[in-house]
Amino acid sequence: MADIKEEIVTTKDTGPATIKFPMLTSSNYTIWSMRMKIALKFSEVWETIDPGTKDEKKNNMAIAFLFQSIPEALILQVGDIDTAKGVWDAIKARHVGAERVKEARLQTLMADFDRLKMKDKDTIDSFAGKLSEISSKSAFLGEIIEEPKLVKKFLKSLPRKKFIHIVASLEQVLDLNTTSFEEIIRRLKAYEERVTEEEEAIDGSEKLMYANSDSSTESYGTNSRGRGRGGRSKWRGRVLKLQETVEKRDDDTHEADALMMNEVVYLNERKVNPKKFEAESDTVDVWYLDNGASNHMSGNRMFFCELDDTVTGKVQFGDDSKIDTMGKGSIYFITKGGEKKVLNNIYYIPALRSNIVSLGKATEVGCEVRKKEDTLSLFD
Repeated sequence: MADIKEEIVTTKDTGPATIKFPMLTSSNYTIWSMRMKIALKFSEVWETIDPGTKDEKKNNMAIAFLFQSIPEALILQVGDIDTAKGVWDAIKARHVGAERVKEARLQTLMADFDRLKMKDKDTIDSFAGKLSEISSKSAFLGEIIEEPKLVKKFLKSLPRKKFIHIVASLEQVLDLNTTSFEEIIRRLKAYEERVTEEEEAIDGSEKLMYANSDSSTESYGTNSRGRGRGGRSKWRGRVLKLQETVEKRDDDTHEADALMMNEVVYLNERKVNPKKFEAESDTVDVWYLDNGASNHMSGNRMFFCELDDTVTGKVQFGDDSKIDTMGKGSIYFITKGGEKKVLNNIYYIPALRSNIVSLGKATEVGCEVRKKEDTLSLFD
């Protein structure tokens, strides 16, 4: 978090007031510049920067405030500049870059905006925050995202299964070209709260159903003479009822399949985004130690010393991609000391361009994870 420096500023209308000047870091320039602009306006010296007046007293005061809010290394770079506007522009150039870099950043930002979709784990508030953040960054780079575009993007990005009714209703009732972003957020939050209440009520009903099912099965089993075909039929009916309930949720349908076929698996790796591991072109021999992955995974068939290809299914990643698993097996690793160690329970996923070691799985079998500075080590 950036440091905050306080300065007492006296204005002719209101008297002494304490102004908090934020400290610039390598990653907070956008927020820093917004806060500094307000602070300099309040101190009545912003006009020395925009449009750039030549009032010597105000100019010196603005430079003094800027120097209190930037690191010493940056002061050495801009210390010879004798105007507040020059200092401000020099700081901006070092963080925003030349116009060509600025345009590239804007293009990347707009691509992120177009790709952005609300995920099931997101709330209306959190997703609205993501859109607002992109909008603010875009405005700073000179591209204003008009409010109607934000509103339509918000509605278009919502999960259809959960929000299709409210989206259709809003599109019929409201003029999206004049409706404010805040109004859309307010209406969607009210709908989200109501849906959440209904889902909690349904979950409670399902738990009650399972409890009743358990008690009826146990009481049936206490009759020793009833443990024949009737007992098996009772159990099969319970499984089918469980399957019927689970299939109501698309994300968990494969769990019902697993009740009938043990060799079919469905891996839910929502904390893993495989694309972030594919930045390098030659990653065939690279293994990533991932604390978000719940399973070991590899896309290279040649690595496996043992592979059970009857274990099939699908894996869903955090970027909503779904790809096939084609087996489960073991891989030998050569340690730093030259020993061979075997890692078991690795899923073979041909479409996966990366190799991932789950730190969670590793610690479950007794491995120790140590992190020091920028080095992470895994010990058997």
